[in-house]
Amino acid sequence: MLKTRNGIDLLPQVYKKIVGGRNMALVTGSANINAGGQPVYQVLQHLAAGSLKAIWSLQHGFFIDKQDNMIPSPSFFWSAGGVDVRSLYGEKLLPDEEWLQGIELLVVDPFDVGTRVYTFLNHLVMLLRWLSGRGVEVVVLDRPNPLNGRDLEGPLSRPDHFSIVAQLPVPMRHGLNAGEFLSFALSYYGLDLSLTVVKARGWSRGEYFSGVWTLPSPNMPSLAAALVYPGAVLLEGTNISEGRGTTRPFELAGAPFIDPSRLVEELRRLKLPGAQFVPMFFKPEFSKHAGRVCCGVLVQVSDRKKFRSFRTYYELIRQVARLHPGEFRWQEPPYEFEYRRPPIDMICGSDLIRKAIEKNIPFAGIRDGIEREIRAYAETVSPFLLYS
Repeated sequence: MLKTRNGIDLLPQVYKKIVGGRNMALVTGSANINAGGQPVYQVLQHLAAGSLKAIWSLQHGFFIDKQDNMIPSPSFFWSAGGVDVRSLYGEKLLPDEEWLQGIELLVVDPFDVGTRVYTFLNHLVMLLRWLSGRGVEVVVLDRPNPLNGRDLEGPLSRPDHFSIVAQLPVPMRHGLNAGEFLSFALSYYGLDLSLTVVKARGWSRGEYFSGVWTLPSPNMPSLAAALVYPGAVLLEGTNISEGRGTTRPFELAGAPFIDPSRLVEELRRLKLPGAQFVPMFFKPEFSKHAGRVCCGVLVQVSDRKKFRSFRTYYELIRQVARLHPGEFRWQEPPYEFEYRRPPIDMICGSDLIRKAIEKNIPFAGIRDGIEREIRAYAETVSPFLLYS
C-alpha cells in the first residue's frame, strides 16, 4: 500500500503552478508537519521566498497552548519565525479588512479530527463566507480524515443551530476531508470564491490515520482520543468530566457523584459494539471538578471498525442521568460564543439528543431517524468527494 502523502507533501511539485510569486497568508498550527517532520510554516517560508506575509491561527492559538473554548489568543509578531501571527480566535472570529492588504492568496492546512464540533473546519467555513467576493483565492492542503471517510455517526446539525461548531448540515462524524468539507461549503452558501484543493495521495476512504500525531489541540493528544471524540464531546454539554486536566481526555468520563461499578455494569449490559469499560477514579488538574476525585469509566476501543462513539457516549450519559437524577445536569451557556441555547444543543446541532436523554429513550429509539438523515446527507455530499 502506498504511504499517504498529504497536500503539504505534494505542494512543492505544484507550487509554481498554483501559487507562483503571489503574496499569501497561511492558516495553520505550529504542530502541523509534512511527512519529513518539517513544520508546514517552514515549508511555506522556504517555498515562498519572502511572499509569505502572515500566519493566521485558529482556536487554541498558533502554539496550541490554549486549553479550552472561549480562551482568546492574541495577534503578535513572532520574532523567531520572522512573521506576523494574526489570531482568528481573539477579540473577533473574523479578520480585519487590513489583514488582506497585499494578500492575493490564502493557503490553508488544517489538522481536522473528523468530528463536526471540532472548530477548525467550521471556522474556515466562516472565513470563506467572509472572503466571498473579495478576490482572494484559497488553496487547501488536504489531509485525510483520521476517522476514515466512510463511517458516519450522529444527527445532522440544523441551520437554526449553526455556530462555530456547526456551519453545515453534517452529522457529528462527517466522513469528509478538509478539501471536501470546504468544497461542500462553497456550494452550500453559493460563495464567490476560487478554491483549489491539493489532494492527498495514497489514501482511500476506508483508512484511518497513519503517521505522526502532532497534537492539533491540547486535549486531542492521540488518535485514541480522536476515535472516541464524536461521542465523548457530548460530555462537554454536561457536568460529567470529559477527562480534561488528565492525560486521557475524552477516554475518561466521570464525576464525584457517580457510582463507577454500577455505571460500568449498566454499560456492559447494553453490549455496545467495539467498546470496553473499566471503572476508574481520576482527579482533573483543571476544568470540571478540578482538584476533586472523579468516579467514572475509562472507555477503551476494542474494535474501531465496530465502535460507534456517538451511540456509546449517548448511552453513557443516559445511564448517568438515570442513575443519578439528583446530581446530573446539563451545562449552562455560554459555549463557543453562544449565550442562549444549552451547550448540549449546540454540540448536537439541535435539541433532539437532550430531549431524548431527558425522556430516558435508549439510542435504539432514535437510531432510525438519525440513519435516515445520514443516508440523505451521504447523497448530498457525494458530488464533493475527492477520494474513493
